[in-house]
Amino acid sequence: RLTRGGSQPTVFGPGPAILTYPTSVTMAMINVTNVSVLNNPSRFFSDFQFEVSFECLAPLSEDIEWKLIYVGSAESDEHDQELDSILVGPMQASSYKIVFQADPPDPLKIPSHDLLGVTVILLSGFFREREFIRIGYYVNNEYDAPELNESPPEPPLHDRLVRTILAEKPRVTRYQIDWQMPPSLPPSLPNENVPPSLPQPAECGVSSGEMMQQVENMQPQPEPMTH
Repeated sequence: RLTRGGSQPTVFGPGPAILTYPTSVTMAMINVTNVSVLNNPSRFFSDFQFEVSFECLAPLSEDIEWKLIYVGSAESDEHDQELDSILVGPMQASSYKIVFQADPPDPLKIPSHDLLGVTVILLSGFFREREFIRIGYYVNNEYDAPELNESPPEPPLHDRLVRTILAEKPRVTRYQIDWQMPPSLPPSLPNENVPPSLPQPAECGVSSGEMMQQVENMQPQPEPMTH
């Protein structure tokens, strides 16, 4: 069963059964094995699409929730936009794959001086309102013509913006949560052990604020947009 606020995502699975491990309050029940960024590069107003592959290592009678957050400004989280969320579950011990599709951010809620250049998008997984994984990607926004990038127009021309997600450089944080703990209790601290199965994690334990602090030092080289 899947529910969401917007349109339904595409779901593939469950797949072939995998080994079931004894239930433990210290063992992660969900193991994300791969994330592929689809529809990239694309126009600013195109939907985000992430193909998420994961294993459920023991039966879960409750849903897990996936959220997609667009960081609008490095100066304040009040400009962050939750683009969408989906619920997946209940699940048996098996492998799963979903395509999480979300609307683009509202450019009018982004400060004009933060519209161009590099920002961050966060894909997070939750169980009982506790975050168990966060995958952050740098996103570069620029105009589709060199002269517009050299002299950005005012007001901005939103329909001329091109978005490129730096898909090969995710920043991954896994959180140790108690999968049997009542949801009213707080989550535990981040786990710095990022398994090698996730595609090329550049580093772990990095918050969105820390990612934004690194933005000024980055010189992304996005691929040209294909027509």
